[in-house]
Amino acid sequence: MTPDENLLRTFADRFFRSSLSNPDNLREFLEDAVPSLAPNFDFARMVVLKTEFVLPDWRRREADLLLEIPYRFEDGERTALVCVLIEHQTNTDARMPLRMLLEATLYWERQWKAWEESASPKEPLQLTPLLPIVLHTGNRPWGSARTLIDMLGPPGAFHAFAPVWQPIFWELSAHSPEQLLNAESAFLQVLTVVRAENEELAEFARYFQGALQKLNSIPDARRVRWDEMVKLIFGWVLHRRPHDERQMWIDLGAATQ
Repeated sequence: MTPDENLLRTFADRFFRSSLSNPDNLREFLEDAVPSLAPNFDFARMVVLKTEFVLPDWRRREADLLLEIPYRFEDGERTALVCVLIEHQTNTDARMPLRMLLEATLYWERQWKAWEESASPKEPLQLTPLLPIVLHTGNRPWGSARTLIDMLGPPGAFHAFAPVWQPIFWELSAHSPEQLLNAESAFLQVLTVVRAENEELAEFARYFQGALQKLNSIPDARRVRWDEMVKLIFGWVLHRRPHDERQMWIDLGAATQ
């Protein structure tokens, strides 16, 4: 990977890590990724966790985003914490099911260690349920392993003993720029410029303007969020489109707003 390619990749990771640390953006993303589960999360009380894990040999492994969010169940009568683990990928990675299982196991190991160090008498050890999601923003559909069994070699007679583990894959390529632009959520509208970044100049300009115009529907009372979303759009455009277009996007953005 060239230095420029690495810079673009790390910017994209930071972009999604920052944007999905916002409760409103995370809510809108999960409403699209897991619509049956999203309404029961209490996003106002979510906590962004430390994402770096230290392995026994002192190597370090870091997840993209790790959050704990209260989840209402039994008709809202009870609430329990659920962990949401999100990994952003610009390209297919055949190791992803194993990588996310390792990160989940390291998260649970933290709880195991805290339980061991807690005072007696101890309650039985209970692990926090975890929702693993791969956010894939590549231009092509995911083309490799999605489960641990997909990664196993022969003989197949032993595949039945593999852990049942399959992250949810949310793929940007499955959503057209028009679908994203016409979505009801501001976060998906912002993703229009991510999805359309390789379009020809005139077509991309249309999506760029359209996304900015859509954000004008955010109420004045949510001005802080409007500022954040506009910065996300400009951040993506100024980092990912050709440098000689920069002034054009600044001028076009000013005219649109």
